[in-house]
This record gives sequence, structure tokens and C-alpha cells, in this order.
Amino acid sequence: MGAFKAFRLPRNQQFDYKPRFWEQEKEELEQRIKQMQGDDDASAEEIKERISLRFRQKAYSTDIGYRQKQVRKSNLTLVLSIVGLSLFCYILLDGSFVDLIRKFF
Repeated sequence: MGAFKAFRLPRNQQFDYKPRFWEQEKEELEQRIKQMQGDDDASAEEIKERISLRFRQKAYSTDIGYRQKQVRKSNLTLVLSIVGLSLFCYILLDGSFVDLIRKFF
């Protein structure tokens, strides 16, 4: 039997990892409750965290279509740039541009 063990493959290494579940809404609710209870003796780090949390909440709640507006604005700028460069290249390569330059210089 000892000879057969030499040909046996080792088993996979097993871990006993147990993932934890994180509830973001629950954590945010706990933070809001803590803030409402009034921590008058809050440290500087807690105050900074509270301010940044409020900024994040306002940024997402005030304007839902903000990203869509930014994408639309970016696309319009890109299209106008392409049209302008195309028009400039057409005028440059048309040949009448060379005549126009000769008139002025």
C-alpha cells in the first residue's frame, strides 16, 4: 500500500473563510441616528466625516441627471471640435486658401 501513496495527488488546501455581510444602508442609518443624538464633544475626525457625508448625500440627491448633463455637454464639445477641424482642413486643402494668403502677403 505504501507504493500506491507515491502516485496519489495531494488534496487541495482548504480554508475556513467565512465572508461577512455588509449592509451599507444600515450603517448609514446608524451614523445618522448617532448624529441626531447630538455629539457635542465630537472629535475633529468625526466632524470631518460628518461634513463629507453631508456633501456626498447632497451631491447625489440634488441633481439626478448631473452625469447625463455632463456627458451631453462633453459630446457636444467633441462634435463641434470635429466639425471645426474638418472645416479648417477643407479650407486649407481646397486651394483657395493659398490664393487668399497670397492676396494678403
